[in-house]
Amino acid sequence: MWSKRFGIRRGLATEILFLFAVCLVVTLAVYFFLAFFGVGIAESYCWEHDIALDEEASYHLNAVVFGASLVISVLFFVILFLVLFGERLAYIGTIIKGVDALRRGEYGYRLPIEGKNELTRLAEEINYLSVTEAAIKEKERRLYEEREELIRTLSHDIRTPLTSLISYTELYAARKAWTPEEMSAYFSLVRKKTGQIKDLSEILLDGGKRETEYFEDGKLLVTQLVGEFEEALEGDFALRIDLASCSAFSGRFHVEELRRLFDNLSSNVRKYADPTYPVSLVVSRRDDGLIIRQTNAVRAQRERTESYRMGLYSIRRIAYHYGGEVTVREEDGTFEITVKLAEF
Repeated sequence: MWSKRFGIRRGLATEILFLFAVCLVVTLAVYFFLAFFGVGIAESYCWEHDIALDEEASYHLNAVVFGASLVISVLFFVILFLVLFGERLAYIGTIIKGVDALRRGEYGYRLPIEGKNELTRLAEEINYLSVTEAAIKEKERRLYEEREELIRTLSHDIRTPLTSLISYTELYAARKAWTPEEMSAYFSLVRKKTGQIKDLSEILLDGGKRETEYFEDGKLLVTQLVGEFEEALEGDFALRIDLASCSAFSGRFHVEELRRLFDNLSSNVRKYADPTYPVSLVVSRRDDGLIIRQTNAVRAQRERTESYRMGLYSIRRIAYHYGGEVTVREEDGTFEITVKLAEF
């Protein structure tokens, strides 16, 4: 495995022995050069100055020259070996700095790759560990942000059916007489909204897990959701609903996601639309997906709140799950949002 990942490398011990051998050979050459050169210079000096040396004096002179050559050669060997091996020592220091940077959490730090030995492999492993840790930290950060956004989005979406439920209970408390048909319809609405709150709470507790189911008649599902949109607004707004261009289709959908999408559309209409103008909802089926376009006049002097932004964020998040996109346009007092669902 190591040979495949890093290729064939010389061992650090082999490099040290190689450097030692090179230094030794060079030092021996220097020693012999100094020794014989020194002896030659000494003999030339004695000859030029007519100095006669007996055998013992010549022996002592040669011993001094050879001793001095040996000392100089040993110093030369030490200096040469330290110079050549100093690069490896400096590289060890660089690796230590990389380890310290990794320990401090500086995952962007990269060690230079030098040579082909165990130190090189160690530097590559440290760089690999740094890259891996950086990727893990980035993934943890994204997961944390997504979890926070999911909590905020679902918390916002839970408020929509909860607000409707409060409105229904207030209406029930305000009226004294109810017909059996009205009571049945009322409790059906209450049951539907409490079911939505329960489903959204389960999604929140499950961490946003999605379980889609296949619908042979997708148009029927959309028609039912549009009916809920109309039911939520018909008492306060004039509605123009158009499903004429929505041809039959099938696909896999998460029902609660689509219900949240339409709930957010109706919630934004109720909060920010001008009730003196009609609200339009057009659903069409095209080759590139399902298009939901909702248009309304903007209420004068309304404030953009965090709830408004979270509603749009929730719609965008749902569209993203279906490979779609959301386009928002506001001009001349008219607000228009177009939701495209491309993959289902």
